[in-house]
Amino acid sequence: MNIFKRLIPVLFLFSTVQIKSQSNQTDSAKYFSSLIRQLDDCKTDSEKLDKLFEIHYYQQALIGELNETNIRGFNTKYTKQAIFLARDLKKFDTLKSLTLDLGYIFDLNKNFDSSFVYYSECLNVFEASKKFQLTYFIAQNILYNNSMLQSIIEEDNRKAVEQKDKINKLTYVTIAALGLFLALLFFYFRKSKQKNELLVKQKNKIEKSKKEIDSSIDYAQNIQNAILSNENKIKKYVSDSFVLFMPRDKVSGDFLWSYKSGNDIYVAIADCTGHGVPGALLSIVGYLLLDNILATNPNQSPSQILNSLHKAVVNSLNQEVLDHNHNNDGMDLGLIKLNLESNKLIFSGANRSLYHVSNNNVNTLKATRRPIGGTQIDYKNNFLDIELQLQRGDCIYCFSDGYQDQTGGTRGKKMMIKRLSEFLKVNAGNSMGEQKELLINNFVSYKNDHLQVDDVLIVGIKI
Repeated sequence: MNIFKRLIPVLFLFSTVQIKSQSNQTDSAKYFSSLIRQLDDCKTDSEKLDKLFEIHYYQQALIGELNETNIRGFNTKYTKQAIFLARDLKKFDTLKSLTLDLGYIFDLNKNFDSSFVYYSECLNVFEASKKFQLTYFIAQNILYNNSMLQSIIEEDNRKAVEQKDKINKLTYVTIAALGLFLALLFFYFRKSKQKNELLVKQKNKIEKSKKEIDSSIDYAQNIQNAILSNENKIKKYVSDSFVLFMPRDKVSGDFLWSYKSGNDIYVAIADCTGHGVPGALLSIVGYLLLDNILATNPNQSPSQILNSLHKAVVNSLNQEVLDHNHNNDGMDLGLIKLNLESNKLIFSGANRSLYHVSNNNVNTLKATRRPIGGTQIDYKNNFLDIELQLQRGDCIYCFSDGYQDQTGGTRGKKMMIKRLSEFLKVNAGNSMGEQKELLINNFVSYKNDHLQVDDVLIVGIKI
């Protein structure tokens, strides 16, 4: 049954509740109890789903405007039962509506783990139905709110430091003048005590806000992990492969994207401007744009896809308008197209090259020296396709610049691409799982006690 048809009785019920709430709240409660009793009379799952759907929206009508106070009276038991039946009956419109509602209800209750479960299911239903814009809109707003909250915390920290400095100066003056101003000692003591109490309150407020931002960033990390590709997805296409992903922060500006069309698989390794929440937001934009481009035409070459992606990023970030607010956000990206039957490879890169190891030799498939997006819109050098016939035992690697840019060693210098490519060449004979462990150990050993400078993403595939 169409979800809009179901909403007709719900709207009628809402009007009924409004009238009843003005006359007699007891009648509304009795009617709600009668709806619950009617569940036992439902003969089919479809009828039961309709009744549960009606109970869900009747509760909302009884409560009125949803907020953190009155949401405690909402009984999620019946909504969960409706979601379970909607899954079984494949009522996807109903499932999208209910999971989005329940995710919002758990958000108001500060139950972020539960809200993530239902938001993720809602995002999966939207993605499965090819509604990329709405999926992007939901993820974008979540990550944007995280970024704004982080800015607020930083401003609070700055004000707290300034306030602490003022208090310290006042304390020093009081101690220095103690002998001369005994009569004023009690006054200054009280004032200093008040300011210290204020500082304690501000400290507690900052600690509380920090917990909230940490929880929100964790939630954003879950959202990013739910949307982006991962090692398990790549291994479904090529079993002897690995993905080494080590974000500098909880969320990352590096992302992996993959797509399968017939016997062809597409794999993209992208490095977005920045890291943390800003980079993660741009990674979601890039991932969804790539999905949309391939869904429109799944038989494009890598260079055609990069050209389309560049235009889409420029358009999405309004970079075609050159003014003083113009942003330089973009991404470097290597894109692989591999036929699983013929082992024919086509590669195109935007500042990200591909490394091919065969018979103990390293061959570099160089990328075009230009990014995706950014301020320079009209580039003279177009993206180019490079074709390569792979042989059994060949290895291919594509990665962001976080690994080779890591500082460390005995002199605190960057690792550099030469050292990384030599390491890949020496260890290419091992399985991809072994190579991944060797790369991790090498990175940790080289970094030693230095801080990680950037996100790290490496993808390896053995034919």
